[in-house]
Amino acid sequence: MGESRFPRGRRADAIVAAAAFALDLAELLIRAIGHAPAGRILLVAAGLTVAAAALMARRRHPVATLVIVVAFDLLRGALAGSWSDSISTVSLVALYNAGRYLPVARGWAAGGGAVALLAVPVTVRTGAGGLADELLTNFLVVVVGQLMAGREELTRRHRAQAVEAAVHDERRRIARELHDVVAHHIGVMNALVGAARTTMTRAPEESREALEAAERTAREAMVEMREMLAVLRAEDGTDTGGGEPATAGGVAALVRRAGETGVPAALKVSGAPRPLPPSVDRAVYRVAQEALTNVRKHAGGARTTVHLRYAPDAVGVEITDDGPGSGPPEEGHGLRGMAERVALCGGTMRAAPRPEGGFRVAAHIPLPSPADHDAGAAAPGRPR
Repeated sequence: MGESRFPRGRRADAIVAAAAFALDLAELLIRAIGHAPAGRILLVAAGLTVAAAALMARRRHPVATLVIVVAFDLLRGALAGSWSDSISTVSLVALYNAGRYLPVARGWAAGGGAVALLAVPVTVRTGAGGLADELLTNFLVVVVGQLMAGREELTRRHRAQAVEAAVHDERRRIARELHDVVAHHIGVMNALVGAARTTMTRAPEESREALEAAERTAREAMVEMREMLAVLRAEDGTDTGGGEPATAGGVAALVRRAGETGVPAALKVSGAPRPLPPSVDRAVYRVAQEALTNVRKHAGGARTTVHLRYAPDAVGVEITDDGPGSGPPEEGHGLRGMAERVALCGGTMRAAPRPEGGFRVAAHIPLPSPADHDAGAAAPGRPR
């Protein structure tokens, strides 16, 4: 796939670098040809090429990028005459980048120092009259970068709070369901055991059937309670009681355990597995768990396939079965909760009967590109 060789972050950086290069080159050719020696024009064009190429690493190495670009603009100012009286577009991008990807204090220091240096050649050519405006205008670019960084940090925190709220809502729902399961099954078992006690002497066969029904009810209650408690443990990031972690990597054990409880299930994996953000990891596991639970409850022994798909910029999980196809009533509270969880991770989930029969649950969650992960390592503590 093309995106695996050129991820989204790198592609965006290439577009920015190409646009800045094109604008500066156009200005150079328009204003310098006929007013400067060809050798100087070629030297400035070569420096511009290096500076624009440095923008490709602007997320991972913002300080080094700023140094290279400022050095180019100083060279441009030294070689230029009246045909260059403002800083270059690549310098504006590097200044924005300093505010966007550096921690606050380092962003102020690096951006302020660069602005002061970039103002020197302009001041030499045009005089000190416009120095204040030049400094203010260029420093505002750094400020815009920091404002964008702060905005993304707030967005990230709000999303994290929304995910946490969804987890608490899910726990409350599970607590209510656990109460209902316990109350219902204990009531049924009490009635069956009472019936067995009253018929034990005069109708031992009916008594035996009632006790067998009570045993089955108790077994069903234990299975349902175990599944609900596994969900609660999964939210804590611990294993789920069956030994598997509550992550995409634990789906294999989840499928195996489903087979042991009467759901013939198979697992398919497409693409190369990769580490996932914790919230996405748990969401993938929970979608598979909820769907397999619904197959057992609503589709009997239907054959089921769990398909995990790993792509460079997304992960997907699809659960299909060949049962009656009606699915859980009104898609079930659990599936609605899973759809909300997936949405909070930035993804989508669909659950519906299949035209050929059976039911299908499919979730697709986008992932940050490898370049974004590299940017995170370059500037810890700041949003990317």
